[in-house]
Amino acid sequence: MYTNEDLQIFVDLSQTLSFSQTARNLHLSQSTVSKRIKDLETALQVILIERGQGMKSLRLTLAGENFLPIANEMLSLWKDACHLGRGRWQSSFTIASLSSLNIQVIPTIADYLHEHIPTTHLHVMTSHSGLIYDLVERHQADLGFSLIAREYQNTLVEKWFREPMVVVRPTGTEISSPVCSPRDLPQEMEIYNYSGIGFQAWHDEWWAPVSNSYVSLDNASLVPLMLNKPGQWSVMQISMARQLAATGQYVIQKLTNPPPDRVYYLVTHLHPTQTAAHILSVLRPCLQSFAGQEESAGEVIHKG
Repeated sequence: MYTNEDLQIFVDLSQTLSFSQTARNLHLSQSTVSKRIKDLETALQVILIERGQGMKSLRLTLAGENFLPIANEMLSLWKDACHLGRGRWQSSFTIASLSSLNIQVIPTIADYLHEHIPTTHLHVMTSHSGLIYDLVERHQADLGFSLIAREYQNTLVEKWFREPMVVVRPTGTEISSPVCSPRDLPQEMEIYNYSGIGFQAWHDEWWAPVSNSYVSLDNASLVPLMLNKPGQWSVMQISMARQLAATGQYVIQKLTNPPPDRVYYLVTHLHPTQTAAHILSVLRPCLQSFAGQEESAGEVIHKG
């Protein structure tokens, strides 16, 4: 027989293709990982991992590739079954989100799921674009929001929506026009926040390395904490800019030469669990509606 822990070891090993790395990830000894995989293979009467001599790394056999979605489904069902003893059935759904989208979209999704599938437990993990793919590929997240499109063997990537980038400045800053040129923005007063590869390329065309900025951040939620002195400025997506402007403490300017629109992508697993696939199908209209609303709001800014 095998246990859920054996399945988790196999799922992790299918991603790392390394006994030592899986051992570190799961806080086990390497010999334990190797033995548990061997016990799983014995119970299933198939070889899941190819371990040939001279191979630079492990790889899944055909049986291992076929068993991987089954193992993920079994782990998901067990997680759901654990809720039975708590008095009611609950399905768990995990979203790996960018910090800049948490306030913007997560409340909408939570309300929608509560209305349509009230027994769903929503779990939100805040992460960076690159790590989000790893979380989805390992079935640690059922849905991811990312700023980059990558090709991962077991993930599907869809363009979700785009929005323009604008300048935000604290009130009290002398502004002569609602439109400004990047040349009008002194870099030593910039609160820099990374917004994707395209944004970085645009930034490099107008200013020196980021180290010359007042401060650089890797989390958009920190921008309001730093953008607090007249003369400072930050380039950010229009949705976040509007939230700040609504407080009365910030003003928005358009750019004569703006960076590329900020593009968001939906990341899902190629073989989602049955529960995740169902919740995703129910959630799809909400995601499409949100994208339409955000793009329509962005068009107003473009038109002036």
